[in-house]
Amino acid sequence: MNILFTLTPAFDPNDGGVQRTTWKLGQYFTEQGYNVSYFSFNHEGHVEPEFGNLFTAKKPDKNKNPQNIEELRKVLDQIQPDIVINQMPYEEGLRDTLAELKSSQGYKLLGCLRNSLFSFKSNARDKMKQLLPAPVFKLLDNPVGIGLVQLRHKFKHRRDLKAIIDRHDYFILLAPPNREELRYFVGDYKKEKVVSIPNSIPFVHEDLSQKEKIILHVGRINISQKRSDLLADFWEKLHKQVPGWKFVVVGDGPYFKTLKSEVEQRNLPRIALEGFQTPEAYYKRASVFMMPSAYEGFPNTLLEAQSYGCAPVLFNSYKALDWIVEDGKNAKLISPFDTQLMADEVAALCNQPDTLKHMQLSALGNAKRFTIERVGNQWEEFFEEIIK
Repeated sequence: MNILFTLTPAFDPNDGGVQRTTWKLGQYFTEQGYNVSYFSFNHEGHVEPEFGNLFTAKKPDKNKNPQNIEELRKVLDQIQPDIVINQMPYEEGLRDTLAELKSSQGYKLLGCLRNSLFSFKSNARDKMKQLLPAPVFKLLDNPVGIGLVQLRHKFKHRRDLKAIIDRHDYFILLAPPNREELRYFVGDYKKEKVVSIPNSIPFVHEDLSQKEKIILHVGRINISQKRSDLLADFWEKLHKQVPGWKFVVVGDGPYFKTLKSEVEQRNLPRIALEGFQTPEAYYKRASVFMMPSAYEGFPNTLLEAQSYGCAPVLFNSYKALDWIVEDGKNAKLISPFDTQLMADEVAALCNQPDTLKHMQLSALGNAKRFTIERVGNQWEEFFEEIIK
């Protein structure tokens, strides 16, 4: 069986969740004997895959450039895929090209959701503040104004989601709660096309012997999604409660310089801003993993942290989270976006070694739900159903 992944960012597993997920699935499918290829609409910045064949756009402007679309057509003709996994179903040009060609090529076209469908709905006021001119935001900053903006978003997103469902043979969601989000926008529209398959982790590490007094955050440093503007405030409220502990932040992004300035201005001790790094060595040493995101789809960093025995403390800010982890057992979920409460809960964990170790062991057990073997089997069973 020939499988092709399509994506718009550069093919680099350390540059984002979509790329990391694509890399892991590509490795698994290759090891199971499938012929795997990738097509990226980015013309530079790629990492050569260890598994499968990489094809890339030759020109700038990604899928907006007709020459790159033509390059995709050539690749499809060359490899003759049985299944195309479109990691960017919201990209209209890519979506329409793949839908147009599947009638002649005969492949099954899968569109994969890679984020919460409520990313705007649940954060409407913050998004409005970020995107609108100050006078317009002031005018709309009330229940009626916010409600009208949410209603407009609902109608627009409904149109986009129906187009995605129409143009793909199947729409792959990350978790069962995403179905509730989808139903809010489109009801039960063509629900027979909707399938849930989660993200995965390579394996689970059982050894906790290398754990140190480290609280870890891993992620892209930005405000709109990751809420990196809360990191310094969190540590300012926490550091006096946990003497001997260190806060390590791994990641880079548009807010990194500002975060560094904040840390310096507040004169915060025992915090290390590591910038972009591969995170595995940090997971291995960290005892607690904190995540302040406003929304996620199915966060790879959370699964990876649990797979190394990190006890996660997270803002309960998106629907899938209650399904991914169990509050009070293998993670602690905090009301968004209360940094004082998060600091107090992390302090309670750090200062109760037995409770912390119990949660770390439970995190390892939870991570086993999402090993690539289990998730990969779900994909293979799905392929058997749709390829007759």
